[in-house]
Amino acid sequence: MKKLKIAAVVLLVAVFAASPVLAQNVTNDVHAEKGNFDVLGGIGYGWKGFGVSGGVEYIVQKFPISGFPLSMGVMGLAGVDFGTSTNLSVAGMATLHWGMKAYKDFPEFLRNFDWYIGLGMGVGIIPTRFGLSSGGGVSYYLNNKLAIDLHSYYINYFVGGGSGFSETIGVRYALK
Repeated sequence: MKKLKIAAVVLLVAVFAASPVLAQNVTNDVHAEKGNFDVLGGIGYGWKGFGVSGGVEYIVQKFPISGFPLSMGVMGLAGVDFGTSTNLSVAGMATLHWGMKAYKDFPEFLRNFDWYIGLGMGVGIIPTRFGLSSGGGVSYYLNNKLAIDLHSYYINYFVGGGSGFSETIGVRYALK
């Protein structure tokens, strides 16, 4: 699993570095358009066992940076994992999306990807704790409304411990 994570990071860095150089035909198209409201959910496996998670995201801003399409949103995620004990956590984050849809010179397969990262606050409800949350993921759009979503989020509690998921796979659906 560690090799897969390293390969994913290397691929992301390579695409990130090569995109402005390789793509001459860049538009302002993104999957995460201002005003979009998405729901997402899935199943996952974290260090505390199997679980389910879900959330919502609203895109509040699209940045018109030439050659580098970015969108910003707010996301709320919740998760329950079942291991040696049951853990329930909730996180709210500001997100930043980098959509590949704008790169018209890229093959269709690559233009369906949307990468995102997030940072915010989180609460462990069972057990009760509070801390910083971070997360990120990638969505692969099958059409304009439906995507396969791979994401994770983590809450680093101020007083010991952590909660969250690693490698949650599910779906993302645009309501608007």
